Amino acid sequence: MMEITDEYMQKMLLKTKKYCVVVLRSGPRISEPGVEKIIWEHGRRNFVLREEKILSIVCAVNNGTDVKGFGIFNTNVEEVKK
Repeated sequence: MMEITDEYMQKMLLKTKKYCVVVLRSGPRISEPGVEKIIWEHGRRNFVLREEKILSIVCAVNNGTDVKGFGIFNTNVEEVKK
């Protein structure tokens, strides 16, 4: 196994990038008629963000909770809020 020295860690920490993680949850209107179309268009926007290299990873969650997914953005919080 490779030994990781303090010097190596300090060097690598200078190269780390900042990411922003977003947790997507169901809203109060999740059961309303037509919500599938809104969700579909949300997915389309995710594809645009992926093509623009802003959204690095998007993961759907289907575990029966109100958590529906995670997005890992390759930018800061202010840019994600836009």
